[in-house]
Amino acid sequence: MSETSKIPSHALVGDIGGTNARFAIADLATLALSHVGGSPTASHPTLADAIRDYLKGVDQKIEHAGIAVAGPLLDDTVKLTNAAWTFCQSSLAKDAGLKTAHVFNDFEAQAYCVPVLAPEERHQLGGTEPVEHAPKVVLGPGTGLGVAGLVWSASGWVAVAGEGGHVTLAAENERELALIERMRKGLVRLSVERALSGPGLAELYQAIAASRGFGDSPLSPAEIEHLAISGEDEMAEEALDFFVSWLGRFAGDMALVFGARGGAYLGGGIAPKMLSRLQQDDFREAFERKGRMTPFVAPIPVYVVVADNPGLRGAAAGLRTRLKSAVT
Repeated sequence: MSETSKIPSHALVGDIGGTNARFAIADLATLALSHVGGSPTASHPTLADAIRDYLKGVDQKIEHAGIAVAGPLLDDTVKLTNAAWTFCQSSLAKDAGLKTAHVFNDFEAQAYCVPVLAPEERHQLGGTEPVEHAPKVVLGPGTGLGVAGLVWSASGWVAVAGEGGHVTLAAENERELALIERMRKGLVRLSVERALSGPGLAELYQAIAASRGFGDSPLSPAEIEHLAISGEDEMAEEALDFFVSWLGRFAGDMALVFGARGGAYLGGGIAPKMLSRLQQDDFREAFERKGRMTPFVAPIPVYVVVADNPGLRGAAAGLRTRLKSAVT
């Protein structure tokens, strides 16, 4: 957009994960959302088709979009990590019938949502008060495991996209090592995402079952969580215990990487649903257990994001930031 262009009042925003594509129309002045809807990614052959289908149900003319996608933005061609869609950033707008389309990493968008969260849209798990303008980190398991940073600049908060969910999962003791070796079978390495995600929780349960001499026991992540919390299945309890502890450890690791004295934020599709379990001591203990760096991470607050549609709101906030920078 040229310097004389005006920022549009409304735009399409999208949050495209490994399982679902969600869309809304965002008021770029207030970041309020309307016409929130979507569909499984498998129900459309391409992202552009999904956008065109969604816009058929919108009665106002929409020409601009901010789309958050679960995958790395390395060059013009974007391949979603856990879904079949591939598209070119340079042609997405034309293919979808729009004037412009700005693409964000999904957790880059989650990061842009953090500064606009209301106090009641986040639940604190330990720590003290965040340091003003200090870096923040946003992470969360869902179909995959996303990570992004948020740093302060002269022009405001800037999101820093990354692929931290794909670092190698390490063990702290022999039991963890044995489980990780079972989960790694057939793979060159085991990333953290292979354990800290919905599919990862299911794989973790399978590894625990195998270690006890049981065969395949296919359960969904929701079923495992239910069985664990209800106390109906000891293996499910152990799987969830490992999941929570590893999530706390990983969150603490990412807080160290980003120097996130401004807080660590847990988003994604899983953490808000297991808030009551994350409030138990083992999550925070794992977050803080950093040896000589424990005094650094101990004051860092962890927040579980319980807001509605943080990915869509973050895509709207990120789009507004980009459009403003284009006209200044």
